[in-house]
Amino acid sequence: MGTRSQRATRRKHKEATYRLIRYADDFVVMVHGTKEHTEALRAEVAVVLSQVGLRLSPEKTMTVHIDEGFDFLGFRIQRQTKRGSNKAYVYTWPSKKSLSSIKAKVKES
Repeated sequence: MGTRSQRATRRKHKEATYRLIRYADDFVVMVHGTKEHTEALRAEVAVVLSQVGLRLSPEKTMTVHIDEGFDFLGFRIQRQTKRGSNKAYVYTWPSKKSLSSIKAKVKES
């Protein structure tokens, strides 16, 4: 989504900025803006995907705040404040589903 200065200019003018993270056929769009910006971007993504014969999966498609967190490719991604400070960091750890799958395989062995 452009350079750092372009994103800063968009934020200064109360416009949304976004980042696309993709791996194979999975992707996450992170939006810095309002819920309305997010919904508008979702509609744009659906249009672009339909042009190449794809569609968004209703079961997998959701809008969440980074503080609530989300699962992506077997990992849980969530922003939390660091213990002992007021600074927030984005943490990544294995999702519960992935962890239980690995535990089941270990028990089986």
